[in-house]
Amino acid sequence: MNGIDTKTYIRKIVIPGIVGTLGLTMVALIIQKAFNLSGIEGALPYMLPLVPLVYVLLYPKMKMNDKKVKINSKIPFFATYFAVLSTSDVSRSELVWNLATEPNLEPISSDFKVVHTLMTKFHLSMPEALRFLAKRTPSKMFANFLERLAYSLDSGVELKDYLLQEQKTVMDDYQNFYEGALYDLEVLKEVYSSLIISVVFIATFVIIGPMITGQSVLTLSLLMIIMTLIIEASVIMVVKYRMPDDPLWLSTKELPVGREEGIKTLAVSLIGIAVMAVLDKFVLSLVLDIPILLQAAIVMSPLMYAGKKVEKVESIILLRNETFPAFIRTLSSSLAASGAALHMVLKYLSFHNFGVLTDNIKRLYRRMAVRIDNDKAWQFFTKETKSWLIGMFIEIFRKSINLGADPDYVGIVLSRNFERLVRLRRKRQQNVSSFKGVIYGITGAFAFSVAAAFQVAVYMSHLFTSVSIQSAFLSGLLTMPSPASIELMGYLLAAVLLVHTALSSLVLKIADGGHPSMALYYFVILLWLAGIGQYLGNTLMSKVMSFAPAVLAGVIP
Repeated sequence: MNGIDTKTYIRKIVIPGIVGTLGLTMVALIIQKAFNLSGIEGALPYMLPLVPLVYVLLYPKMKMNDKKVKINSKIPFFATYFAVLSTSDVSRSELVWNLATEPNLEPISSDFKVVHTLMTKFHLSMPEALRFLAKRTPSKMFANFLERLAYSLDSGVELKDYLLQEQKTVMDDYQNFYEGALYDLEVLKEVYSSLIISVVFIATFVIIGPMITGQSVLTLSLLMIIMTLIIEASVIMVVKYRMPDDPLWLSTKELPVGREEGIKTLAVSLIGIAVMAVLDKFVLSLVLDIPILLQAAIVMSPLMYAGKKVEKVESIILLRNETFPAFIRTLSSSLAASGAALHMVLKYLSFHNFGVLTDNIKRLYRRMAVRIDNDKAWQFFTKETKSWLIGMFIEIFRKSINLGADPDYVGIVLSRNFERLVRLRRKRQQNVSSFKGVIYGITGAFAFSVAAAFQVAVYMSHLFTSVSIQSAFLSGLLTMPSPASIELMGYLLAAVLLVHTALSSLVLKIADGGHPSMALYYFVILLWLAGIGQYLGNTLMSKVMSFAPAVLAGVIP
């Protein structure tokens, strides 16, 4: 009921977590002995074994919260399916069984099997079984829905009439949940900005601190990298477990474009990366003094081609979602008014203009007209649209019509709920666009600040090593790092920025619900912003410090 099986938890989480902790402890011990680390440096490797241990402890809470979010995300589809099936000729037991065996409604369907078992095996009434489930579900929204339904059934209200009226209440509750998650994203945007500013401050201290305090450059840099990882990973976890489970794509396991087009796009991108790598190695890096992040951005730029392809398909999916309510409403009302077969109604509709859905509807009609397998025809239709939302509602429509549901009732419920979901998705796209802008701006500013602070450190090192002061007096004031330490510091700072860009691209992908390949697209954009920020920081600060850039040759990565 709670989504956590004790035996599975111990076998798949606790035991591997303990083994991982012990293994990483041995690795940390080996690292400490091999590099003869002591003090803070010696303690750093022992932070690794804490990762699997913390995961084991937090797993039950994360699992419960994940299930709660998934249930809340599937409630609109569950209520819609429940409502349209209530107009069919099946008994209440069959109605519950259809809901309990619908894979698209997981995890609600698994929990609803309990209701079916209580009704058929223990002979409880439907209201009693619903109350039993309401007390054990982690979702308050779902529990309230079940309690209201049980009370109405006890009061003798007709199930069909009640569920039609209940649609508005369910969608209002879902809208509050959805907008609450979007508000959390807005708050996270502000918190994220503050945390990155803190990281910039720490990065500045890491650069200047060793000169004043004499601390190890490697120790401070590793601490900064760990802090950056913790902050970015925490943001990913918050976005993942707070945002609704509302993907844009029907399937993210397949190529976002056709197989042939996908292979061609991938080949063009890989060839482009190879060409840009050769161009950077033998031309650009010899002529220009380009920071390492900007070089990485230049080399990875061909991935933008594949990203643009995916982005174009996503825009078409959004347009299909906008058109679908009109199509399903017209299809249902025509079925109810004419009483004709489905393929005949589709033939009539194929002559109408439904925007980007028109070609898909025509192909659906041609498959239906063959009369080989209507279910397969619908599956091809949803696969061609590539829309997860359309796929969910088509399954509800197809199964409810096959079970004898009222087409007019089905069309009203489906179109109204679909339009509400599309409006919520528009809000999500607006919020995510704002979040993108914040991350883009932070990335450029982060790289600029770090590069500028690094230039100050290089200038101070050059200045004090060239001043004729007694070495004892100078060493009492400042500890000048060696050129090798400064070079190492530069590469570690570049690594921090690279970690930031990689994890930030994952955050954006999770937030917008798009295809996983879009993470690479965001990664290239963030790389360019980081590279440009680093280049401007290097260039502008070196001019402000008024010493020749040649001094930095071989030092700045």
